[in-house]
Amino acid sequence: MPDNADDKIVKYKEVFFYFLRLGALGFGGPLAIVGSIQKDLVENRNWMNEEDFNATFSLIKAMPGPVAFQTAVFMGRVRAGFLGGAIAGFCLVVPAFCLMILFSLFFKSMNELAFTRSLLQGMQVAALGVILGSLKGLVKNNMKEFFFWVLVIIAGLINFYHPSIEPIIIIGFGLLIVAFKQWQRNSHNQLTLMSVAAPVIFFSSTVRDLALVCFKAGALVFGTGLAIVPMLQHDVVVKYQWLSQSEFLDALAFGQMTPGPVVITATYIGHKLAGMPGAIIATVAIFAAAFFHMSTWFPLVVTRLRGKKWINDFVFGAVAAVVGPIIVTVLKMGYDIPFNFFLMSLAIIVFIFTLTNKVPLWLLIPLGGVLNLIFIKLI
Repeated sequence: MPDNADDKIVKYKEVFFYFLRLGALGFGGPLAIVGSIQKDLVENRNWMNEEDFNATFSLIKAMPGPVAFQTAVFMGRVRAGFLGGAIAGFCLVVPAFCLMILFSLFFKSMNELAFTRSLLQGMQVAALGVILGSLKGLVKNNMKEFFFWVLVIIAGLINFYHPSIEPIIIIGFGLLIVAFKQWQRNSHNQLTLMSVAAPVIFFSSTVRDLALVCFKAGALVFGTGLAIVPMLQHDVVVKYQWLSQSEFLDALAFGQMTPGPVVITATYIGHKLAGMPGAIIATVAIFAAAFFHMSTWFPLVVTRLRGKKWINDFVFGAVAAVVGPIIVTVLKMGYDIPFNFFLMSLAIIVFIFTLTNKVPLWLLIPLGGVLNLIFIKLI
């Protein structure tokens, strides 16, 4: 066997084992996963130099799709080509995929136990606190921008009355800021939008709709995996009524307890709806657009995109359009929870701990369930 073939196999193995370990132990959210990638693969293994990685990561954050997943696919492709990117993405997701299947199966028997509702209710409340606290990473760069909060409020109000048009609002706000900034700079640069279509396996109308819902959500996850929450909540709970509000909250809680990208929540939804085929289709669909971008055109044009001012302008508008609907959706989901003083205090405490990063996020959610169970037993 030629030496270059041996070298490729070594690189494939390297990508496989590293990202499988990261997928199994990557708790703490997308920034924690990306931080591990930077330390291990950039600083220690020199897969890329640090300057190129930082410039590339700033562009990845501007792309639709889960940030951690896209970074993994990109680094896998850098190390071992297209197949390396595919291996990296698969290995990062598969541990969380298996856990979500187990959660879905275990939930059927667990739900019959008397204490389950109290446990899950505490986990749901903790999950809402984690979601709101995790918005810090989205808003910190624009915290002092008054116009940013104006856009957040407008996007939230639009989502409250017309949640189905959220994808249009995200892209529209991004383009609006680009146009406004370009007008301010008296520039005549043209902006071209790239779109991608993915083949869908049509097993049934329900599974077809599931695939389309997940693909749409995955294709428009700007800034954080939490951006899927308003889209999925509207389609899964309101439009198609596949899950109740409480079941959807359970899915979110489980999704945040697993390592890897939070969009793995789609796996749970797919499994509850159509068993293992549904879980596989939902998972593939929600990661499809991000994988396409990172494994095809993006690595080829990344050097040309660096430093483009319109990218930051687009992200500014798109992130504002993401934050508003997330806040509104959390309030809607919280409305269905019978809050008492303890649950309200629990949500606030979890929110504060999420902001401080002193307790792992995956631990906060089950801890919230245990605390609520203890409180119920004591009263």
